[in-house]
Amino acid sequence: MAQPDRRLVPIVSLDVVGYSRLVERNERQTLRLVQRVYDRLIAQTIGAAGGKVFKTMGDGLLAEFNSVVAAVQWTADLQRQIHERKIHAPGGDLFQVRAGIVLADVLVAGNDLYGSGINLAVRVQSHSPAGGICITKWMYQYLDGTIDLPFVDMGPTELKNITKTVRIYTWHPAGIARPQQADSPPPAPPSNRPSVVVLPFDNLSGEADQSYFADAVVEEITATLSRVKDFFVIARNSAFTYKGRAGVDIRQIGRELGVRYVVEGSVRRVGERVRITAQLVESDAGSHIWSNKIDGAVADLFDLQDRMAAEVASAIQPSIRRAEVERARKKRPDTLAAYDLVMRSLPHLWSHSPEDNAEAIALLERALALEPHYGLAAALAAWAHGQQVAYNWTTDFAAERRAAAGLIETASMHVADDPTALTALASAMMMLGGDVAQAAAFADRALELDPNHSWAWMRRGWGHVYLGNPEEGLIAFERSARLSPMDPFAFNVHLGMGLANFAAGRPQQAIAWAQRAMSERPGLTWPYRDLAVYRAHHGDLAAARADLEQFQRAHPDVSIASIGDGLRFMYPSLLARYLQGLRLAGLQ
Repeated sequence: MAQPDRRLVPIVSLDVVGYSRLVERNERQTLRLVQRVYDRLIAQTIGAAGGKVFKTMGDGLLAEFNSVVAAVQWTADLQRQIHERKIHAPGGDLFQVRAGIVLADVLVAGNDLYGSGINLAVRVQSHSPAGGICITKWMYQYLDGTIDLPFVDMGPTELKNITKTVRIYTWHPAGIARPQQADSPPPAPPSNRPSVVVLPFDNLSGEADQSYFADAVVEEITATLSRVKDFFVIARNSAFTYKGRAGVDIRQIGRELGVRYVVEGSVRRVGERVRITAQLVESDAGSHIWSNKIDGAVADLFDLQDRMAAEVASAIQPSIRRAEVERARKKRPDTLAAYDLVMRSLPHLWSHSPEDNAEAIALLERALALEPHYGLAAALAAWAHGQQVAYNWTTDFAAERRAAAGLIETASMHVADDPTALTALASAMMMLGGDVAQAAAFADRALELDPNHSWAWMRRGWGHVYLGNPEEGLIAFERSARLSPMDPFAFNVHLGMGLANFAAGRPQQAIAWAQRAMSERPGLTWPYRDLAVYRAHHGDLAAARADLEQFQRAHPDVSIASIGDGLRFMYPSLLARYLQGLRLAGLQ
């Protein structure tokens, strides 16, 4: 049996208007009429236009063409003839056909075609006016004046069983009234979050029909970024008003759309290879923050678009976060809003030192004083208190847990659909010795909202390890590292991989990961506790004692009991082995 291959083809979907009603009135006359129209107006003309019917239904058909222009011209001629002949159906109604045309990437198997593009053609056809044609924006842009048909822009439209809105254009032999446009401008982005727009990417492929691919990549990036609640993403319909407007200054776009950041780029497709170049620009000054290029093969068009979108989005998220931190740092203290205080707290939280952690708590308390129901601030503050406990930065665990309890309650009520806040909440609950399974569920919820959230994947990895699933934890850690290799939490991912390997009975690999993490963040002291445990179980007791001494210099009051209390979120057998390693290293 021949294996199916793929090709990019124009697909025409035709459907008889009111077919069920006509059949009910007079089945025999309706069937004869449909067959007569097919024989005289379709079968006798479609081949000469480069088309071929590959599927017929009682009330319609699907056809492929070797040319976009030919597909539209043939369909328009068909609709003109039906319109001019004024063919009457049973009951006296005019016989009419709806037509939808898309450019689709399809699977070819024998004489049949399959794939989501077929479904799209049928859905687009359902929005055609009776007796007219409906096409997608990609088709409209490809035609670009080559056919003298006055298509009318009907705007973004939701299609049944299609996850994204599609901009459609319609035509009818008798003309179509243009829909009324709202005079009011689009709502301004919220002032308490950074805003970003993804501009249409330039098509550098040298072929007009590749413009659809560039648009598809932009649409995927926009949809992926929209799941990131750390910033507001301008809808693609507003962004695409800039398509073809070469030379527009980024600062002007920023002012017109009210955005702080602009993503622009290009797509070059040569044969089966694609290169996507993207860059992030701050609109105020026009300065570049991040840029990268991604290469891939067009083995599977839609998977490639998804992967490109995920990689661009996962790189842009920490880049915008760093830019927002720097923006908050430059503000005068007396002008700081709650959002600015949260941004200022982030570098202190990332520093993983007791002094910085205390400063983060102070900043977050100020933010909550301004906005008591700020879910993200409450979740981050609870996580900071959790770090106090887990890393032995305090001797009063009970006080830290009391302070965090109210914050966790506030965060649980107000994090809503914010993946970052949900992840911070999960982190807090785990570190404070709460319900690890519930905390892991918060991390899972964050990943449902944003599958590319690297911190949520990292937290899910820790949750797996704490619950006794180290191999699944390693998978989650690897996903986190792949999504955001430049993330400030990367070292913590490697510490997690160390604990996962220890939990799986591989202390030598655990040592290597812990050493790598410490080389990435010189100055950390608490990971010496992990190294002491791993080396003790590996049999290197002298090195384990030296690591324990390093840890105790920064934490002179620790004991087996206090560490066991601080790490009570680990499943019992893992915690027992961990504490045994500390005893072997000499801790009492």
